[in-house]
Amino acid sequence: MDINYYSLHYHMKKCGVRIVIENIFDCLRLYSESNLNLFYSSKYQSFSKRDVKTIDLEGIDYLEQIFKNKEELWDKAFKLKERIRKKLDLSKPCVLHCHNVNLFKNSILGAALLLLANDLETEEFVMLMHVHDFAEDSRADRLHLMMNCSGKEDRMFGTELAYPINRNIVYLTLNSRDSKLLEKLGIFKNRIFLYPNSINIDFFSSKPLKKNNLKDLIAKFAKKNGYTFDKKRKIILSPLKPIRRKNIIESLLILNLLNSIKDEWQFLITLDADSKADVAYVNRIKEYVKKKKLPVVIGFGYDLISSSEERKYKNGKVVQYNMVDLFSIAETIMTTSILEGFGFTYTEGWLAEKKVVGRRIDFIFKDLEANGIKLNHFYNKIIVDGKDFKEYDHNMQLKLLKMIDYKKLLKQKEVKRLVDFMKDSKKTVLNNKKKIAENYSLMAYYHKLKKIIMKAMELRKDRKKKYKLDNKKLIDYFER
Repeated sequence: MDINYYSLHYHMKKCGVRIVIENIFDCLRLYSESNLNLFYSSKYQSFSKRDVKTIDLEGIDYLEQIFKNKEELWDKAFKLKERIRKKLDLSKPCVLHCHNVNLFKNSILGAALLLLANDLETEEFVMLMHVHDFAEDSRADRLHLMMNCSGKEDRMFGTELAYPINRNIVYLTLNSRDSKLLEKLGIFKNRIFLYPNSINIDFFSSKPLKKNNLKDLIAKFAKKNGYTFDKKRKIILSPLKPIRRKNIIESLLILNLLNSIKDEWQFLITLDADSKADVAYVNRIKEYVKKKKLPVVIGFGYDLISSSEERKYKNGKVVQYNMVDLFSIAETIMTTSILEGFGFTYTEGWLAEKKVVGRRIDFIFKDLEANGIKLNHFYNKIIVDGKDFKEYDHNMQLKLLKMIDYKKLLKQKEVKRLVDFMKDSKKTVLNNKKKIAENYSLMAYYHKLKKIIMKAMELRKDRKKKYKLDNKKLIDYFER
Protein backbone atom coordinates (compact mmCIF):
# COMPACT_ATOMS: atom_id res chain seq x y z
CA MET A 1 0.00 0.00 0.00
CA ASP A 2 1.38 3.36 -1.07
CA ILE A 3 -0.58 6.30 0.37
CA ASN A 4 -0.12 9.65 2.02
CA TYR A 5 -1.17 8.84 5.57
CA TYR A 6 -1.97 11.51 8.17
CA SER A 7 -2.80 10.80 11.80
CA LEU A 8 -4.59 13.51 13.80
CA HIS A 9 -4.94 13.93 17.56
CA TYR A 10 -5.18 16.81 20.03
CA HIS A 11 -1.77 16.01 21.58
CA MET A 12 0.89 13.34 22.01
CA LYS A 13 1.04 13.15 25.79
CA LYS A 14 1.57 9.74 27.35
CA CYS A 15 -1.79 7.99 27.01
CA GLY A 16 -3.48 4.99 25.39
CA VAL A 17 -4.32 6.90 22.20
CA ARG A 18 -0.66 7.79 21.72
CA ILE A 19 0.26 4.09 21.91
CA VAL A 20 -2.35 3.32 19.24
CA ILE A 21 -1.04 6.08 16.96
CA GLU A 22 2.55 4.91 17.35
CA ASN A 23 1.62 1.28 16.67
CA ILE A 24 -0.17 2.30 13.46
CA PHE A 25 2.87 4.26 12.34
CA ASP A 26 5.06 1.24 13.11
CA CYS A 27 2.91 -1.19 11.13
CA LEU A 28 2.73 1.16 8.13
CA ARG A 29 6.48 1.79 8.25
CA LEU A 30 7.23 -1.93 8.38
CA TYR A 31 4.74 -3.25 5.82
CA SER A 32 3.88 -0.42 3.40
CA GLU A 33 5.47 2.25 1.23
CA SER A 34 3.33 5.01 2.71
CA ASN A 35 4.39 8.54 3.64
CA LEU A 36 3.68 9.05 7.34
CA ASN A 37 2.52 12.34 8.86
CA LEU A 38 1.09 13.52 12.18
CA PHE A 39 -1.17 16.50 12.92
CA TYR A 40 -1.00 17.39 16.62
CA SER A 41 -0.35 20.22 19.07
CA SER A 42 3.02 20.38 20.83
CA LYS A 43 1.46 22.65 23.47
CA TYR A 44 1.41 19.81 26.01
CA GLN A 45 4.36 17.68 24.90
CA SER A 46 6.58 17.60 21.81
CA PHE A 47 6.83 14.40 19.77
CA SER A 48 9.17 12.88 17.22
CA LYS A 49 9.35 9.45 15.62
CA ARG A 50 11.48 7.91 12.92
CA ASP A 51 10.04 8.32 9.40
CA VAL A 52 7.11 10.43 10.64
CA LYS A 53 6.71 14.07 9.60
CA THR A 54 5.15 16.02 12.48
CA ILE A 55 2.86 18.97 11.75
CA ASP A 56 2.34 21.14 14.82
CA LEU A 57 -1.06 22.61 13.96
CA GLU A 58 -2.55 25.71 15.53
CA GLY A 59 -6.10 25.20 16.83
CA ILE A 60 -6.04 21.41 17.10
CA ASP A 61 -5.41 21.28 20.86
CA TYR A 62 -8.08 21.39 23.58
CA LEU A 63 -10.64 24.15 23.02
CA GLU A 64 -13.46 24.62 25.51
CA GLN A 65 -15.01 27.64 23.79
CA ILE A 66 -18.79 28.01 23.61
CA PHE A 67 -19.62 30.36 20.73
CA LYS A 68 -22.24 33.11 20.48
CA ASN A 69 -23.92 31.36 17.57
CA LYS A 70 -23.42 28.75 14.86
CA GLU A 71 -22.07 31.29 12.39
CA GLU A 72 -19.19 32.20 14.70
CA LEU A 73 -18.40 28.50 15.26
CA TRP A 74 -18.47 27.67 11.53
CA ASP A 75 -16.25 30.66 10.76
CA LYS A 76 -13.55 29.49 13.17
CA ALA A 77 -13.94 25.89 11.95
CA PHE A 78 -13.48 27.04 8.35
CA LYS A 79 -10.14 28.61 9.23
CA LEU A 80 -8.95 25.40 10.93
CA LYS A 81 -10.14 23.37 7.93
CA GLU A 82 -8.05 25.55 5.63
CA ARG A 83 -4.95 25.06 7.80
CA ILE A 84 -5.37 21.28 7.64
CA ARG A 85 -6.11 21.22 3.90
CA LYS A 86 -3.01 23.23 3.03
CA LYS A 87 -0.84 20.57 4.67
CA LEU A 88 -2.41 17.60 2.85
CA ASP A 89 -0.63 16.08 -0.14
CA LEU A 90 -3.35 14.82 -2.49
CA SER A 91 -0.98 13.73 -5.27
CA LYS A 92 -1.76 10.09 -4.45
CA PRO A 93 -4.41 8.33 -2.33
CA CYS A 94 -4.69 10.22 0.96
CA VAL A 95 -5.95 9.04 4.35
CA LEU A 96 -6.67 11.28 7.34
CA HIS A 97 -6.96 9.11 10.47
CA CYS A 98 -8.63 11.13 13.26
CA HIS A 99 -8.62 9.97 16.89
CA ASN A 100 -11.28 10.68 19.52
CA VAL A 101 -12.86 13.64 17.75
CA ASN A 102 -16.21 12.50 19.17
CA LEU A 103 -14.90 13.02 22.73
CA PHE A 104 -15.30 16.72 21.99
CA LYS A 105 -12.12 18.03 23.57
CA ASN A 106 -12.17 20.77 20.92
CA SER A 107 -15.42 22.52 20.07
CA ILE A 108 -14.54 23.22 16.41
CA LEU A 109 -12.45 20.21 15.34
CA GLY A 110 -15.39 18.03 14.26
CA ALA A 111 -16.88 20.96 12.31
CA ALA A 112 -13.55 21.60 10.56
CA LEU A 113 -13.24 17.93 9.59
CA LEU A 114 -16.81 17.85 8.27
CA LEU A 115 -16.05 20.87 6.07
CA LEU A 116 -12.83 19.21 4.91
CA ALA A 117 -14.63 15.98 3.98
CA ASN A 118 -17.16 17.97 1.95
CA ASP A 119 -14.38 19.86 0.16
CA LEU A 120 -12.50 16.69 -0.79
CA GLU A 121 -15.41 14.52 -2.00
CA THR A 122 -14.01 14.39 -5.54
CA GLU A 123 -10.45 13.60 -4.42
CA GLU A 124 -8.98 10.17 -3.73
CA PHE A 125 -9.29 10.91 -0.03
CA VAL A 126 -10.88 9.16 2.95
CA MET A 127 -11.26 10.07 6.60
CA LEU A 128 -11.10 7.44 9.34
CA MET A 129 -12.86 8.51 12.55
CA HIS A 130 -11.35 6.34 15.30
CA VAL A 131 -13.56 6.13 18.40
CA HIS A 132 -11.67 5.43 21.63
CA ASP A 133 -14.09 6.92 24.19
CA PHE A 134 -17.56 8.48 24.33
CA ALA A 135 -18.46 11.92 25.69
CA GLU A 136 -21.85 10.38 26.49
CA ASP A 137 -20.22 7.94 28.92
CA SER A 138 -20.07 9.76 32.28
CA ARG A 139 -18.17 12.73 30.88
CA ALA A 140 -20.60 15.50 31.76
CA ASP A 141 -18.21 18.31 30.81
CA ARG A 142 -17.61 16.87 27.32
CA LEU A 143 -21.30 16.27 26.72
CA HIS A 144 -22.19 19.77 27.92
CA LEU A 145 -19.70 21.31 25.48
CA MET A 146 -21.01 19.14 22.65
CA MET A 147 -24.64 20.13 23.25
CA ASN A 148 -24.01 23.83 23.92
CA CYS A 149 -21.05 24.74 21.67
CA SER A 150 -23.22 26.92 19.40
CA GLY A 151 -24.33 29.18 22.25
CA LYS A 152 -27.56 27.39 23.03
CA GLU A 153 -28.48 23.80 23.78
CA ASP A 154 -28.77 21.86 20.52
CA ARG A 155 -28.21 18.13 20.82
CA MET A 156 -28.65 17.39 17.10
CA PHE A 157 -26.13 20.04 16.08
CA GLY A 158 -23.61 18.78 18.65
CA THR A 159 -24.06 15.23 17.37
CA GLU A 160 -23.45 16.41 13.80
CA LEU A 161 -20.08 17.86 14.82
CA ALA A 162 -19.03 15.02 17.13
CA TYR A 163 -19.85 12.33 14.56
CA PRO A 164 -19.28 13.80 11.07
CA ILE A 165 -21.02 11.96 8.24
CA ASN A 166 -20.01 12.04 4.57
CA ARG A 167 -19.39 9.67 1.66
CA ASN A 168 -15.64 9.69 2.36
CA ILE A 169 -15.89 9.10 6.13
CA VAL A 170 -15.89 5.73 7.93
CA TYR A 171 -15.67 4.82 11.63
CA LEU A 172 -13.29 2.52 13.52
CA THR A 173 -13.97 1.04 16.97
CA LEU A 174 -11.83 -0.77 19.54
CA ASN A 175 -14.45 -3.38 20.49
CA SER A 176 -17.66 -4.94 19.22
CA ARG A 177 -19.81 -3.15 21.82
CA ASP A 178 -18.73 0.24 20.52
CA SER A 179 -19.57 -0.85 16.97
CA LYS A 180 -23.12 -1.62 18.10
CA LEU A 181 -23.33 1.76 19.86
CA LEU A 182 -22.41 3.57 16.64
CA GLU A 183 -25.18 1.62 14.91
CA LYS A 184 -27.58 2.81 17.63
CA LEU A 185 -26.43 6.33 16.87
CA GLY A 186 -27.52 5.85 13.26
CA ILE A 187 -24.25 5.28 11.40
CA PHE A 188 -24.68 2.66 8.66
CA LYS A 189 -23.25 -0.73 9.60
CA ASN A 190 -21.11 -0.96 6.45
CA ARG A 191 -19.28 2.20 7.54
CA ILE A 192 -18.26 0.82 10.95
CA PHE A 193 -15.13 -1.32 11.24
CA LEU A 194 -13.91 -3.23 14.29
CA TYR A 195 -10.22 -2.37 14.70
CA PRO A 196 -8.90 -3.58 18.07
CA ASN A 197 -5.55 -2.26 19.19
CA SER A 198 -2.33 -4.03 18.34
CA ILE A 199 0.69 -4.70 20.48
CA ASN A 200 4.31 -4.51 19.44
CA ILE A 201 4.96 -8.22 19.98
CA ASP A 202 8.70 -8.07 19.33
CA PHE A 203 9.20 -5.19 21.76
CA PHE A 204 7.24 -6.62 24.68
CA SER A 205 8.77 -10.07 24.12
CA SER A 206 12.31 -8.66 24.06
CA LYS A 207 14.86 -9.08 26.83
CA PRO A 208 15.31 -6.38 29.49
CA LEU A 209 18.67 -4.90 30.37
CA LYS A 210 20.74 -7.31 32.45
CA LYS A 211 22.12 -4.47 34.58
CA ASN A 212 18.90 -2.87 35.73
CA ASN A 213 19.02 -0.45 38.66
CA LEU A 214 15.41 0.65 38.20
CA LYS A 215 14.53 -0.43 41.72
CA ASP A 216 17.22 1.86 43.09
CA LEU A 217 15.81 4.79 41.09
CA ILE A 218 12.26 4.05 42.23
CA ALA A 219 13.51 3.89 45.83
CA LYS A 220 15.04 7.37 45.43
CA PHE A 221 11.84 8.70 43.88
CA ALA A 222 9.78 7.17 46.70
CA LYS A 223 11.98 8.66 49.42
CA LYS A 224 11.94 12.10 47.80
CA ASN A 225 8.14 12.07 47.45
CA GLY A 226 7.18 10.50 50.78
CA TYR A 227 6.22 7.01 49.57
CA THR A 228 7.13 3.63 51.07
CA PHE A 229 9.18 1.33 48.82
CA ASP A 230 11.24 -1.75 49.66
CA LYS A 231 13.48 -3.28 46.99
CA LYS A 232 12.96 -6.73 48.50
CA ARG A 233 9.17 -6.74 48.21
CA LYS A 234 7.40 -8.27 45.20
CA ILE A 235 5.96 -5.72 42.80
CA ILE A 236 2.40 -5.44 41.51
CA LEU A 237 2.46 -2.97 38.63
CA SER A 238 -0.29 -0.82 37.11
CA PRO A 239 1.20 0.86 34.01
CA LEU A 240 -1.49 3.51 33.68
CA LYS A 241 -2.78 6.95 34.58
CA PRO A 242 -4.71 6.83 37.92
CA ILE A 243 -7.90 8.52 36.76
CA ARG A 244 -11.22 7.85 38.46
CA ARG A 245 -12.44 5.14 36.10
CA LYS A 246 -9.30 3.12 36.84
CA ASN A 247 -10.83 2.38 40.27
CA ILE A 248 -7.46 2.60 42.02
CA ILE A 249 -8.73 2.24 45.61
CA GLU A 250 -9.91 -1.25 44.73
CA SER A 251 -6.32 -2.02 43.72
CA LEU A 252 -5.32 -1.04 47.28
CA LEU A 253 -7.89 -3.51 48.53
CA ILE A 254 -6.24 -6.28 46.48
CA LEU A 255 -2.83 -5.21 47.80
CA ASN A 256 -4.10 -5.41 51.40
CA LEU A 257 -5.73 -8.76 50.69
CA LEU A 258 -2.54 -10.33 49.35
CA ASN A 259 -0.47 -8.87 52.18
CA SER A 260 -2.94 -10.30 54.69
CA ILE A 261 -1.95 -13.75 53.38
CA LYS A 262 1.77 -13.01 53.25
CA ASP A 263 3.18 -9.53 53.80
CA GLU A 264 5.48 -9.37 50.76
CA TRP A 265 3.77 -7.16 48.13
CA GLN A 266 3.99 -3.53 47.03
CA PHE A 267 2.04 -1.62 44.38
CA LEU A 268 3.42 0.72 41.70
CA ILE A 269 1.43 3.07 39.43
CA THR A 270 3.52 4.56 36.64
CA LEU A 271 1.75 7.82 35.81
CA ASP A 272 -0.26 10.60 37.45
CA ALA A 273 -3.57 12.36 36.79
CA ASP A 274 -4.00 15.63 34.90
CA SER A 275 -7.65 16.75 34.88
CA LYS A 276 -8.87 18.76 37.88
CA ALA A 277 -11.30 16.09 39.13
CA ASP A 278 -8.80 13.25 38.63
CA VAL A 279 -6.01 15.17 40.36
CA ALA A 280 -8.27 15.68 43.38
CA TYR A 281 -9.07 11.95 43.33
CA VAL A 282 -5.47 10.76 43.14
CA ASN A 283 -4.26 13.35 45.70
CA ARG A 284 -6.69 11.84 48.20
CA ILE A 285 -5.19 8.41 47.49
CA LYS A 286 -1.63 9.72 47.78
CA GLU A 287 -2.45 11.32 51.12
CA TYR A 288 -3.95 8.06 52.37
CA VAL A 289 -1.12 5.72 51.33
CA LYS A 290 1.52 8.07 52.76
CA LYS A 291 -0.33 8.50 56.04
CA LYS A 292 -0.88 4.74 56.40
CA LYS A 293 2.65 3.99 55.11
CA LEU A 294 1.23 1.53 52.58
CA PRO A 295 3.85 0.11 50.17
CA VAL A 296 2.62 2.17 47.21
CA VAL A 297 4.42 4.49 44.76
CA ILE A 298 2.57 6.71 42.26
CA GLY A 299 3.84 8.75 39.30
CA PHE A 300 7.49 7.72 38.92
CA GLY A 301 7.08 6.91 35.23
CA TYR A 302 7.52 10.47 33.99
CA ASP A 303 11.03 10.62 35.45
CA LEU A 304 12.21 7.05 35.09
CA ILE A 305 10.41 5.44 32.12
CA SER A 306 10.97 6.51 28.53
CA SER A 307 7.91 7.61 26.55
CA SER A 308 9.21 5.55 23.61
CA GLU A 309 10.68 2.08 23.23
CA GLU A 310 14.19 3.56 23.39
CA ARG A 311 16.05 3.87 26.67
CA LYS A 312 17.57 7.28 27.44
CA TYR A 313 21.20 7.62 28.46
CA LYS A 314 23.25 10.38 30.10
CA ASN A 315 27.04 10.12 30.54
CA GLY A 316 26.83 6.45 29.60
CA LYS A 317 24.23 5.64 32.26
CA VAL A 318 20.56 4.78 31.78
CA VAL A 319 18.41 7.61 33.12
CA GLN A 320 15.12 6.36 31.63
CA TYR A 321 14.36 2.68 31.16
CA ASN A 322 11.75 1.28 28.78
CA MET A 323 8.56 -0.64 29.56
CA VAL A 324 10.25 -4.03 29.06
CA ASP A 325 12.74 -3.15 31.80
CA LEU A 326 9.88 -2.05 34.04
CA PHE A 327 7.86 -5.22 33.44
CA SER A 328 10.94 -7.30 34.23
CA ILE A 329 11.02 -6.11 37.87
CA ALA A 330 7.30 -6.78 38.38
CA GLU A 331 5.73 -10.03 39.48
CA THR A 332 2.19 -9.16 38.41
CA ILE A 333 0.33 -6.60 36.31
CA MET A 334 -3.00 -5.42 37.76
CA THR A 335 -5.97 -3.39 36.56
CA THR A 336 -9.18 -2.83 38.52
CA SER A 337 -10.56 -0.43 35.92
CA ILE A 338 -14.33 -0.23 35.46
CA LEU A 339 -14.21 1.22 31.94
CA GLU A 340 -11.88 0.71 28.98
CA GLY A 341 -12.07 0.87 25.21
CA PHE A 342 -9.53 -1.90 24.67
CA GLY A 343 -7.15 -1.94 27.62
CA PHE A 344 -3.45 -2.49 26.88
CA THR A 345 -3.02 -3.59 30.49
CA TYR A 346 -4.98 -6.77 29.69
CA THR A 347 -2.56 -7.78 26.93
CA GLU A 348 0.99 -6.43 27.20
CA GLY A 349 1.95 -8.15 30.45
CA TRP A 350 1.39 -11.66 29.09
CA LEU A 351 4.03 -11.04 26.39
CA ALA A 352 6.58 -10.39 29.14
CA GLU A 353 5.35 -13.64 30.76
CA LYS A 354 3.80 -11.84 33.70
CA LYS A 355 0.58 -12.66 35.51
CA VAL A 356 -2.22 -10.20 34.73
CA VAL A 357 -5.06 -9.89 37.25
CA GLY A 358 -7.94 -7.64 38.24
CA ARG A 359 -11.56 -6.74 37.50
CA ARG A 360 -13.45 -8.08 34.52
CA ILE A 361 -15.08 -5.81 31.92
CA ASP A 362 -17.44 -8.07 30.00
CA PHE A 363 -17.63 -6.30 26.64
CA ILE A 364 -13.81 -6.05 26.46
CA PHE A 365 -13.27 -9.63 27.56
CA LYS A 366 -15.80 -10.96 25.03
CA ASP A 367 -13.49 -9.94 22.18
CA LEU A 368 -10.30 -11.08 23.93
CA GLU A 369 -11.70 -14.48 24.90
CA ALA A 370 -13.00 -14.99 21.36
CA ASN A 371 -9.32 -14.98 20.36
CA GLY A 372 -8.46 -17.74 22.83
CA ILE A 373 -7.13 -15.58 25.68
CA LYS A 374 -7.96 -17.17 29.05
CA LEU A 375 -9.25 -14.68 31.62
CA ASN A 376 -11.38 -16.78 33.97
CA HIS A 377 -9.39 -15.65 37.00
CA PHE A 378 -10.59 -12.02 36.69
CA TYR A 379 -13.42 -11.17 39.07
CA ASN A 380 -16.77 -9.50 38.34
CA LYS A 381 -17.24 -8.02 41.79
CA ILE A 382 -15.90 -7.91 45.34
CA ILE A 383 -18.70 -7.77 47.88
CA VAL A 384 -18.11 -5.65 50.99
CA ASP A 385 -20.98 -5.18 53.45
CA GLY A 386 -23.55 -6.37 50.95
CA LYS A 387 -22.55 -4.53 47.79
CA ASP A 388 -19.80 -4.37 45.20
CA PHE A 389 -16.83 -2.36 46.44
CA LYS A 390 -16.78 -0.22 43.28
CA GLU A 391 -20.27 1.13 44.12
CA TYR A 392 -19.10 2.99 47.23
CA ASP A 393 -17.96 6.59 46.91
CA HIS A 394 -14.22 7.20 47.13
CA ASN A 395 -14.18 8.43 50.72
CA MET A 396 -16.12 5.38 51.90
CA GLN A 397 -13.83 3.08 49.91
CA LEU A 398 -10.82 4.47 51.76
CA LYS A 399 -12.58 4.08 55.13
CA LEU A 400 -13.51 0.49 54.32
CA LEU A 401 -9.92 -0.51 53.50
CA LYS A 402 -8.98 -0.71 57.19
CA MET A 403 -12.37 -2.13 58.27
CA ILE A 404 -12.56 -5.10 55.88
CA ASP A 405 -12.20 -8.62 57.28
CA TYR A 406 -9.77 -9.90 54.63
CA LYS A 407 -9.97 -13.51 55.83
CA LYS A 408 -13.72 -13.37 55.29
CA LEU A 409 -13.18 -11.78 51.88
CA LEU A 410 -11.14 -14.81 50.85
CA LYS A 411 -14.27 -16.96 51.16
CA GLN A 412 -15.77 -15.26 48.13
CA LYS A 413 -15.36 -17.59 45.16
CA GLU A 414 -14.12 -14.95 42.72
CA VAL A 415 -11.62 -13.51 45.20
CA LYS A 416 -10.26 -16.96 45.99
CA ARG A 417 -9.89 -17.66 42.26
CA LEU A 418 -7.66 -14.57 41.90
CA VAL A 419 -5.52 -15.60 44.88
CA ASP A 420 -5.19 -19.17 43.57
CA PHE A 421 -4.14 -17.84 40.17
CA MET A 422 -1.34 -15.85 41.80
CA LYS A 423 0.09 -19.17 43.02
CA ASP A 424 -0.39 -21.24 39.85
CA SER A 425 -0.55 -19.41 36.54
CA LYS A 426 2.23 -20.62 34.23
CA LYS A 427 0.01 -22.53 31.80
CA THR A 428 -2.37 -19.59 31.37
CA VAL A 429 0.49 -17.12 30.99
CA LEU A 430 2.07 -19.12 28.15
CA ASN A 431 -1.28 -19.67 26.42
CA ASN A 432 -2.15 -16.00 26.53
CA LYS A 433 1.27 -14.96 25.29
CA LYS A 434 0.83 -17.23 22.27
CA LYS A 435 -2.73 -16.06 21.48
CA ILE A 436 -1.84 -12.38 21.74
CA ALA A 437 1.13 -12.87 19.40
CA GLU A 438 -1.18 -14.58 16.90
CA ASN A 439 -4.01 -12.05 16.98
CA TYR A 440 -2.59 -8.65 17.90
CA SER A 441 0.68 -8.37 15.99
CA LEU A 442 1.68 -5.31 13.97
CA MET A 443 1.47 -7.37 10.77
CA ALA A 444 -2.14 -8.37 11.52
CA TYR A 445 -2.84 -4.73 12.41
CA TYR A 446 -1.49 -3.56 9.06
CA HIS A 447 -3.55 -6.01 7.01
CA LYS A 448 -6.75 -5.05 8.87
CA LEU A 449 -6.05 -1.36 8.27
CA LYS A 450 -5.32 -1.93 4.60
CA LYS A 451 -8.66 -3.70 4.14
CA ILE A 452 -10.49 -0.87 5.94
CA ILE A 453 -8.85 1.79 3.77
CA MET A 454 -9.63 -0.12 0.55
CA LYS A 455 -13.26 -0.50 1.60
CA ALA A 456 -13.46 3.19 2.59
CA MET A 457 -12.16 4.15 -0.86
CA GLU A 458 -14.95 2.06 -2.44
CA LEU A 459 -17.60 3.65 -0.21
CA ARG A 460 -16.67 7.08 -1.58
CA LYS A 461 -18.78 6.16 -4.61
CA ASP A 462 -21.84 5.65 -2.39
CA ARG A 463 -24.57 8.06 -3.50
CA LYS A 464 -26.93 7.52 -0.56
CA LYS A 465 -28.52 10.66 0.82
CA LYS A 466 -26.90 12.31 3.82
CA TYR A 467 -28.75 11.77 7.05
CA LYS A 468 -28.94 13.21 10.55
CA LEU A 469 -27.63 11.48 13.66
CA ASP A 470 -28.98 11.81 17.19
CA ASN A 471 -26.94 10.73 20.22
CA LYS A 472 -30.03 10.44 22.48
CA LYS A 473 -29.79 6.64 22.36
CA LEU A 474 -26.13 6.78 23.44
CA ILE A 475 -26.98 9.10 26.33
CA ASP A 476 -29.79 6.75 27.40
CA TYR A 477 -27.52 3.70 27.09
CA PHE A 478 -24.83 5.13 29.36
CA GLU A 479 -27.35 6.44 31.89
CA ARG A 480 -28.79 2.96 32.50
